[in-house]
Amino acid sequence: MRYWDGQGGIEIPNQYSITVSDESAKILKSLKDSGYKVSQAIDEAIKTMQQPALTRLIAMRRQRGDE
Repeated sequence: MRYWDGQGGIEIPNQYSITVSDESAKILKSLKDSGYKVSQAIDEAIKTMQQPALTRLIAMRRQRGDE
């Protein structure tokens, strides 16, 4: 990741505003309370699982009605 200083040359990082379930919020709060950065935890989870696994999980939850 590179950051933009307003003067040019370096990029602004990708930023997202997300809504999570209560269960996910508890997990993220626990990580934060343990000294981890929430953004790093989310980034690592996404990079580890990759898009195909994430889309399969979402599809399975939708089929079960867990959404």
